[in-house]
Amino acid sequence: MKRRIYAKKSLGQHYLRDKNIKSRIIKSLALNQNDTVVEIGCGRGALTALIIEKVLTFYGIELDENLFMNLREKYQSENVEIINKDARSINISEFIENNNSYKFVGNLPYNQANKIILNFLQNDFQPEIMIVMVQLEVAQRIAGIPKFRGYLSAIIDTYCESKILFKVNSKAFYPEPKVESAVIQLIPRKTPLINKQDINDFFNFIANSFVSRRKTILNSLSMGNKISKEIILKVLQDVGIESQLRPQNLNTEDWIKIFYPTRKLIKINER
Repeated sequence: MKRRIYAKKSLGQHYLRDKNIKSRIIKSLALNQNDTVVEIGCGRGALTALIIEKVLTFYGIELDENLFMNLREKYQSENVEIINKDARSINISEFIENNNSYKFVGNLPYNQANKIILNFLQNDFQPEIMIVMVQLEVAQRIAGIPKFRGYLSAIIDTYCESKILFKVNSKAFYPEPKVESAVIQLIPRKTPLINKQDINDFFNFIANSFVSRRKTILNSLSMGNKISKEIILKVLQDVGIESQLRPQNLNTEDWIKIFYPTRKLIKINER
């Protein structure tokens, strides 16, 4: 059955059409015949067809009903499963047998990329590598480029090491997006930088500290987290971080240095 396939703005769809970019993404995955691969947002199958022929098992996740049906008719087989689920909430361990290791790839919808990436990183069953296409500015935030550092940078860095592999011109897609893109590589850490039981508190601490990006770290931490400047100043002095820096000047290690002693001092003062 032939279906009309068109890009839906509501789903942030931009189909990859540049053969060179497709090839570079596949090469970045370093595939072998024993691999299991999960692809998010398979679309028209631009990457799907190239991956299936190189790996043992393939799982394609596609939210769009028409695209899902089209992909299933073209590719579904004993070693290929096309899944009509939302990548922002799917629990991939329900599909991959025996929790085998897997590689993750996707041309992610710009407006949902963060949620999709975090859903897989925060799952106990993480991929061994993630190669994803996202908006360039999002890639720069994820990779922790100093000018673009923010809440997202610290969250992602807590779970994995990341780097931008290459930039992608808007002409590589149909329809053309209004922004440039980039392909990034994420390698999950064996152990997150923060203890699991402290992660939510840590993320809230950072998020609150970025409420006022233009203020100094002393004022941002104090105002955002409702902590006295005296406590913050003592912590900053003890860990050797200048109080006049801005939140975006700090890397994840700096935030960790601040977080634990700050929380400890708050508990002492509350007694």
